[in-house]
Amino acid sequence: MRLKRYLPGLAAAGALALGACRDLDVENPNAPDAKRALSDPAAVEAVAGGAMRNWFNAYTSLRGAGVLATQARSYSSSWNNGNLNFYSSVDNPSDPPAQWTRMSRTWQNDPAAAARTSIDAFWGGGLDESSTPRGGFYASLGSANTALIAIRKNGVVINDESGTKRAETVAQFMQGASLMMFALQYDKAYVVDENSELTSLEYSTRKVVRDSAVSKLLQAAALAEANEFTTEGSWANGIEYSSDDIAKIAYTMAAMTLAYYPRDNSELNQVDWAKVAEYASKGMSTGTPTNFWFNQDGYVNWISELMNWFDGVDSGRIHTRVSHFMDPATQHDPWPDALGGNPRPNSADKRLGDGSYGDADVTDNFGVPAKTANGGTDFVWSATGQIFRPARGQYHQSNIGQVRYDFTGNLDPAGQYGGHGPAPAINAEQNDLIWAEALLRQGGATNVAKAVALINKTRVGRGGLPAATVGEAVGTDADGPCMTTNVLAKNGAACTLFSKLLYEKEVELIGLGPSPFWEQRRLPIITATAWESGNFGASPARVIQGLLPGTPREMQVPYKELGVKGEPLYTWGGATPNSSAP
Repeated sequence: MRLKRYLPGLAAAGALALGACRDLDVENPNAPDAKRALSDPAAVEAVAGGAMRNWFNAYTSLRGAGVLATQARSYSSSWNNGNLNFYSSVDNPSDPPAQWTRMSRTWQNDPAAAARTSIDAFWGGGLDESSTPRGGFYASLGSANTALIAIRKNGVVINDESGTKRAETVAQFMQGASLMMFALQYDKAYVVDENSELTSLEYSTRKVVRDSAVSKLLQAAALAEANEFTTEGSWANGIEYSSDDIAKIAYTMAAMTLAYYPRDNSELNQVDWAKVAEYASKGMSTGTPTNFWFNQDGYVNWISELMNWFDGVDSGRIHTRVSHFMDPATQHDPWPDALGGNPRPNSADKRLGDGSYGDADVTDNFGVPAKTANGGTDFVWSATGQIFRPARGQYHQSNIGQVRYDFTGNLDPAGQYGGHGPAPAINAEQNDLIWAEALLRQGGATNVAKAVALINKTRVGRGGLPAATVGEAVGTDADGPCMTTNVLAKNGAACTLFSKLLYEKEVELIGLGPSPFWEQRRLPIITATAWESGNFGASPARVIQGLLPGTPREMQVPYKELGVKGEPLYTWGGATPNSSAP
């Protein structure tokens, strides 16, 4: 077995730094040839489908999604590939964990800053870890708009009415999916569609972008429900979606756009939870469940850098904040430097189990015990706990890796480990958990009963944990996550339904693009008390939920766009983590 294609360390970091210096001049090769696309039916169809490739690659980029997932302390990595170390580290690691901050780690929105590429990744794109140019969400939006101009304004017919409606629906869907990302990640953006006058664009507030995204997604769902088709396999590199699938994915994204919009806990009162529940009730987990995935091809045209980096053992790990919830008896948080790492787990959650995986080859290469009958489905334990540079902070270390999406069962380079095979963006389980949250927040016996059933689909079905019941206290998001020992991580009290939901989200959403970040930023910060000190020999007081103070909660208009318009540079993070609610 060979090592991963893009190794962490000085060589990779140096290559990335050189690439970062070049990316100001990179042309986006995915930008459509508008003149040809507006008249050629085959080109129009290719542009509509190509929007999905741009969207998938951007949604799972290391500089974008990877940074956000490590800021959320769902994943951990101290390598600075994709700017991971800079943005996810803490300013004051010698202080007690409950006092850690990121006050000096604002988004680096400056042309002279190497870490500027994270703001670029979602907006306009840039170079990935292989130094290949990738488009951002304006590339996917531009492709969608080009296709809709051809179909709706120029009357281009793609083979027949059915083919035309298929391309129109997917383009409409990509409009909404792209705008969703601007609504969830930026303080303001351009709302652009096939009717926009490009010479007179003005910024729209994040709230307007949110409402526009939801509108486009609902329009796409309506089109998909009114037309029967199957997408071309090339549009997701070998994965086809029926019109019913597209409708359900659009409804789930509409629910996500509303539920994940708040920048902090104070904005949760703006969410229309009845609408979230309505859209999720038509989403990806209903009927025959569907996932929104694509096939990778080893960094040629399709790659989930997030999965390539973190769905393995050697370049990224699960943060100890999360692994402690899964097995509080063995997985200490923060990583116990004095003990030399965390011992092998014996989790009640079948997704971790005893941490075994693969065969002797995996043991030899990664220190992972060969798979036993108690091996986990999603996570593994490695005896090699200290894989990151100690000087960058021992709190980055972890013994637990993720393998949920390695379908080779052996970390084979022909699969996820080498950037090949299926990669997730949004799962059906995510729809269930968003739906359950909307029901719990609305309250009422009927809603609570439905939420319990949704929580148990993963809690019992995938985790093998005792079922949540309607007789338990509902609780609130201030409870923080439940642990597998059925007590609250914050104080050892009995778990509530909300705390069990929070646990399921911590475990199920890891690897699904920026979703763990969107979850954490809207939750209240919860600091654990010293009740667990008997397990650790010292007080483990630490932040177990929410973003560390100073973590930027949204991005700003990138410096490139500000420079073109002659506007001053600005940023979010530190003392001002996000914009005020519009």
